[in-house]
Order: sequence, then C-alpha cells, then structure tokens
Amino acid sequence: MVSWDNLRIVLAVRRNGSVAAAARALSVNYSTINRRLAAYEASLGVALFEKSPTGQVCTPYGVRICDVAERMEEELAAAERAVIGKDANLEGDIRITMPGSFFHTFLAPEIAAFAEAYPSIRLNLGFTSELRDLSKREADVAFRFSNNPPESLVGVRVVNSAKSIYASAQYLADHPDSCDRHWIGWKDRSRHPSWIQESSEREAQIKHHAFNDLAQLHMAAHGMGMTMLSCFIGDPDPRVIRVPPAKALRGRDLWILTHEDLRGTARVRALMTFMRDRLKKKASLFRGELAA
Repeated sequence: MVSWDNLRIVLAVRRNGSVAAAARALSVNYSTINRRLAAYEASLGVALFEKSPTGQVCTPYGVRICDVAERMEEELAAAERAVIGKDANLEGDIRITMPGSFFHTFLAPEIAAFAEAYPSIRLNLGFTSELRDLSKREADVAFRFSNNPPESLVGVRVVNSAKSIYASAQYLADHPDSCDRHWIGWKDRSRHPSWIQESSEREAQIKHHAFNDLAQLHMAAHGMGMTMLSCFIGDPDPRVIRVPPAKALRGRDLWILTHEDLRGTARVRALMTFMRDRLKKKASLFRGELAA
C-alpha cells in the first residue's frame, strides 16, 4: 500500500533540493527523512534521486512518483477545501500567515481581539512575507502587502500602505548634509538602487543591510543610518522621525486573502470581515497621515 508520508517526503526533497532542506521544511529530523527515503527506494527497487553539485535531483523514476504525488496532493487539498467550505460553524481551526513585522508592530492586539470575540475558533499563526500557496492549505487566510495578488486567491483590499524615510533625530543632527548620510538597505546588490534614485536622499549610499524591516527600524533608531519603512511601522516609534521633507510615498496595498473554496466558510468569513473592519478604522496610520 502506498504511504502518503513517503510521498510527502519525496515531494519535499524534490521541492527543496536536498534531504536536509526537506527535513527543515517538514519540521522532521534529518535522519528520519533520510531513513524513510532510503527504505522507500529499497521497497521500490529503484533510486528516486541522484546527487548533483546543486543537490538532490530526481531520476526518471523519481519524476514519475512526484507527478503522481502532486496529483494526489492537489486532489486531497481540493477535497479538504470543499469540506471546510461547507462548514457553517463559528468554531474550529484557522491557519493564518502574515509578515512577522506586521504582527509584532500592529496586528497582535487585533488578533487577540478576534480570539476574544470568537472563543471557539483556534488560531495557528505563521510568519512569512512570501505568498504561501493557499490552494495547498499551507494557510487558510493570508495578510499580504502586494499590488498584484495571485488571481487564484480572493479577498479584500484594505488600504494602501504608504512608506517614508526614517532616521533618529540625533543622526540627522549629526549628519545635516544629505551627502554625508547613509542608507540601511534590504537585499540590494547595488549601493545606489532605483528606490534610492527615486527618493529625496539620492546622494546617500547604502552602508548597512538588514533583511528584516524591524531590524532596519532598530538600526535606524540607534543612529546607524536612514531606512525606508512602512508608515505604520515608523510613525508610532518615538525613536525615529521622518527625514525631511517627510513625505509619505505610495507603497503596496494591504490585502486579506483566502482560497475561493474557503470564502464561504463561516469562521474564515468571520475573520476576514472582523479584520477588514478593524484595519479600515486605522487606515490613516497606514496611509501615513498621522505624521503629516
């Protein structure tokens, strides 16, 4: 009999490129994944993967197994969505994904308010800025900042999240000339990317990098340079101020998204409606109007 656990392991190795990466993705011990994969290959009498300079690559047998496994995964996910979509009860689990910085700086009290209002709903939170595949039920609801959300998802656009340039008051006092200032960048390979060219601080270059906007905020607060932040992150923090002329620039739209099959689920609908209404009341913060 085919074991779905074995198929999940094969898919994870293929998608992540190695046994170690698959173990991390599945939150399973490396030795367990390695042992299960070896036992499955032995039961089939063929190798499903071969090593390459870039990691584990599917053999033709592995490709065939993965194709079947992906179809099974899609059918299982569709069946689960269909069952959950008919659920009219305000109880059960909801898996939510969102950027970690959004939760820590803003959404935590709103999530707590929802949990208090709906005590029979259990929330499972995940934190990522990537658009998880809701069709595979990695999450039921996603909060995302995007101007082009996937067409396969449905949801509501809440508000545009403006951005501005922030630094500590002391940093600006110590560096009155723009040419003497430095940026805290993101994942930029260039020291003078297009977003700097389009800003009011075009003469400054990137000196430091941080791959997280909360890290950028803390670095700026401690006088390490200027950074571009969403206004809902920068404006409430008294340690930083907007760099003159302190304009709020248009950013990405905040969306609450789900899969079409889940939009009729009572608890999913309740969450999306509750959060939309709460977030719209704070629209001025997202648009950067509070510091204008």
